[in-house]
Amino acid sequence: MDWLILVIAGLFEVAFVTTMKLSNGFKIKRYTALTILSGALSFYLLSLALTTIALGTGYAVWTGIGAAGSVLVGMIFFKESKQLAKIFFLSCILAGVIGLKIFGG
Repeated sequence: MDWLILVIAGLFEVAFVTTMKLSNGFKIKRYTALTILSGALSFYLLSLALTTIALGTGYAVWTGIGAAGSVLVGMIFFKESKQLAKIFFLSCILAGVIGLKIFGG
């Protein structure tokens, strides 16, 4: 259950940075509110998951989900580059997250 909470926390991390971008420097109040809410939920869920998941593993998985998810959101919704090298290194992050889940204890 804590791993599911950690994944959801990572998804809220993606929502956090996405709504931050959409807030246009915190000028659009609706997206600013969503940024604050998603950031708070992400940190709260991370703190719950870390009660049983090792600190280093949990934090690395959380940031990995946030980083990889943010890159994907940027490529899909914000027309950011889809270079082969970028996709390769994105897959490296994903492999690291999976490896930490399997071997991280």
